[in-house]
Amino acid sequence: MQDIYGTIANLKEQLNDKLTHPFLVKNITAPVIDEDKLLLFYALFEDIQIEEDKKSKYILTAMLVQIALDTHDEVSVNQLKKMEQMKQRQLTVLAGDYFSGLYYALLSELQDIPMIRTLAKAIKEINEHKIRLYTFSSNDIQDLYKSITIVETALYKQIARHFQSTKWEDFIINFLSFKRLMNEKKRLESGLSNINKTSHLHLNNNPKMVCEHCNRYFKEAVSILEKGIGIHSTIGNVFHTRMQSMSLSADYIYPTLNG
Repeated sequence: MQDIYGTIANLKEQLNDKLTHPFLVKNITAPVIDEDKLLLFYALFEDIQIEEDKKSKYILTAMLVQIALDTHDEVSVNQLKKMEQMKQRQLTVLAGDYFSGLYYALLSELQDIPMIRTLAKAIKEINEHKIRLYTFSSNDIQDLYKSITIVETALYKQIARHFQSTKWEDFIINFLSFKRLMNEKKRLESGLSNINKTSHLHLNNNPKMVCEHCNRYFKEAVSILEKGIGIHSTIGNVFHTRMQSMSLSADYIYPTLNG
């Protein structure tokens, strides 16, 4: 297990090196590296038969795509009056574009043109569903949850299918959907949300449904770990421990974890 944490720490250090630009460091908040997502990419590529040095480059590439998408999410859509606020928005857009350029540079080193098409397909799908979330007006609340899930998981699904490795797909879908909705619930309770405009009102008006979906995704993810992937594998045990921690830190009850 220490080897996994050591590898993740090393990958995170490499990411920070690539993400560090003197001008951006001085002017905008440093991007957050989601260690859960980094761990998921690590798990995904551990089951893919490619050279070790290429694995790390693919993981870094995937995380740079994720960080570029997350950075663009931070761009304010509100009308700004102060020059400093406008500068911050412009620099945030620039940072997202810069991070996108980094993953293209890595892929050029790998000479993997098909992977560029795979990532483009994932980004297109994610952005289509982000637009749906921004403009959500359907009476079918399930459409909202579907779009949330696609935004969170499309990058992983497309990469897994590119390499014909779907072992982790169902777990990733449920784990990331649970994590996103758990975070949304916390934001809604504090008066904030990542889901903009009318869509967050649908979540806010259905707190019971948010909890039900959280429980369902959590229970399914645990079931996949315990019955499918196996919690006695090192990486399975890491995620099992992580989910125990997440369930204990939540302010509502999730199904009891076995083992």
